[in-house]
Amino acid sequence: MSLIIKTISRMLIPFIFVYAIWLILTGHTSPGGAFAGGVTASLAVALAYASFGISSTKERFSYSIAHMGRILGLLGFIVMGVIAMLLGKSFLGNFLPKFGGHFTMAGVIIVLSLCIGILVGCEFSLLLYYLFGGGGKE
Repeated sequence: MSLIIKTISRMLIPFIFVYAIWLILTGHTSPGGAFAGGVTASLAVALAYASFGISSTKERFSYSIAHMGRILGLLGFIVMGVIAMLLGKSFLGNFLPKFGGHFTMAGVIIVLSLCIGILVGCEFSLLLYYLFGGGGKE
């Protein structure tokens, strides 16, 4: 790619990640927020793949870290459900106290949004890794 595209991509990727984190953290108040945040994070990775190539992007966005992220996202989702059941609630029932401001009023939903955002972001990043010709394991 040209120097202009690489320079603009270097400037845009951090802002895209910040926007994705904002979407994930406010996902409990907007429709599809955490999912959209995960997709937005993976689009930043896609921009890096398209601008810098798969080999140089693999140095920053590791295949194994993306696998670990999707496992942790799914595991966090399951753990929250099991904790709720152990406390006598339904699976994924709210067991955290609701107090204070914007983030703490959501109870368990903010934690579940975080897990969904991580899971979707890592899963879509792995999908894009394969689509851009990343092949198998590192």
